[in-house]
Amino acid sequence: MAIPIDIDVDWNTMDDTGLPWTFVDEAADPSQIVPGAFVIAGRDGAVAVAEVVDVGDDGVVHLRDIGGTVEANLHLVRQGRPVS
Repeated sequence: MAIPIDIDVDWNTMDDTGLPWTFVDEAADPSQIVPGAFVIAGRDGAVAVAEVVDVGDDGVVHLRDIGGTVEANLHLVRQGRPVS
């Protein structure tokens, strides 16, 4: 089963916070990218469930990989979202 990615991120990009970052406009639905939200993030074969740590005024989003498989953590992403 292919799981759609909520936000594209290169997990190797880290800034002085020590966290991977991307831009909010890299999200399929930028309105879902808010601090505390759990999202599916990554690209290609490096996909994980992550917590949105912050969204800066400049559109920079910091993410924290919560560990484990996407399948094991998918329930976190689905909380608060309509079932499709």
